[in-house]
Amino acid sequence: MHKIFLVIKHEIITTLQRRSFWIMTFLFPAIIIFFNLGTQVIANSSFNQEDVQGILAGTSATPETIAYVDEAGIINHLPPSMSATTLQRFASEDKARAALEAGDYEYFFLIPADYVASGNLIVITKDFRPLNTPNENLLSFVLAYNLTDDEQTAVALLDPTPNIQQQALAPQTGNDQNNSLTFFVPFATMFIFFFLISMSSGFMLQSVTREKENRTVEILLLSLRPRELMLGKVLGLSVVALLQMVVWMGGSLLALNRSQAAFSSVSSYTLPPGFVIWAFLFFALGYLLYASLMGAIGALAPNAREGGQFTFFVLLPLLIPLWLNITFVEAPHGTLATALSLFPLTAPTAMMTRLATGGVPTWQILVSLGGLAITTYIFVVVAARFFRADTLLSGSSLKARRFLTELRRPA
Repeated sequence: MHKIFLVIKHEIITTLQRRSFWIMTFLFPAIIIFFNLGTQVIANSSFNQEDVQGILAGTSATPETIAYVDEAGIINHLPPSMSATTLQRFASEDKARAALEAGDYEYFFLIPADYVASGNLIVITKDFRPLNTPNENLLSFVLAYNLTDDEQTAVALLDPTPNIQQQALAPQTGNDQNNSLTFFVPFATMFIFFFLISMSSGFMLQSVTREKENRTVEILLLSLRPRELMLGKVLGLSVVALLQMVVWMGGSLLALNRSQAAFSSVSSYTLPPGFVIWAFLFFALGYLLYASLMGAIGALAPNAREGGQFTFFVLLPLLIPLWLNITFVEAPHGTLATALSLFPLTAPTAMMTRLATGGVPTWQILVSLGGLAITTYIFVVVAARFFRADTLLSGSSLKARRFLTELRRPA
């Protein structure tokens, strides 16, 4: 047991000392947060007929003064219900830029001379604003009003389909289908679990092949049995994988909470009870399953290059839900999505994606988890057959025939 503990300690320390591990551990959640909040900001800045109508009716707060330069000569009057202080016109771009430099305004709009033909509206700001331009919709409304001389027509031009009602043809379970997070969170969950399991199990392949290439395995086999070496590596790397899981899951939940707090339109979205617990269970079993397969490849492959050629076939089941992701969006509880979530090799990503949509029966979760646990046990036992002294010390190329031959050898 002491020898296994030493292997566990070595794998943890070696992995945590890699700079690439920490970059991926913290960079990926940052990307998730950025795209989560960024997409919500973009959605929030889209045209909203009720906001414009509220301003015109006097029920909404008057926006800040909008500075603009009208080279096309379109804006000659404002809607009757709009305050005259809403817009500030500058005679030329130079004067507008001077006001911008003086700090009178943070940005101004430039309406080019070909606006009617091109529809282009240029905003000039002091700071870079890639996601959101304040009051762009209101100025577009004013332009449309001057071109049509009718408020309702101007609103209709900017939002032709404001009253479309969606009616589901099948009973819906889980979260509101009109909530943008209902589509985004399952996508994010699928990608997170795929990268977590594929990367963490890949550590196993890298560890075994690295020790074979530098001949460290020859020294290790003098002190402990091959099965002890496998057990120590799997347990040690599982600690590292769980650490990465905590960071990524924490970053994702933080992004979800922040987006719900910032935008009331998505605040109704909720994850099912026990989601975090299910996530850890499916991840732990999924990691053990694929890490054992990667370890078997590492034991047979003479180097990392040859071992890497077989990783695609090992990770192929995890890729299937990614290829069929539209199924999980349009019919998360349909026959195909349900079958993939119950099949052990695709269950870690497929079931967690369905759980993120909500409405999954408890019996399906338990059946999926039970099947995954049994399959994981079988794969770990089978993978242990490849951890022999002769396979770990062999420099033979990894081929399908050799894989089958080693599999048929007695334990």
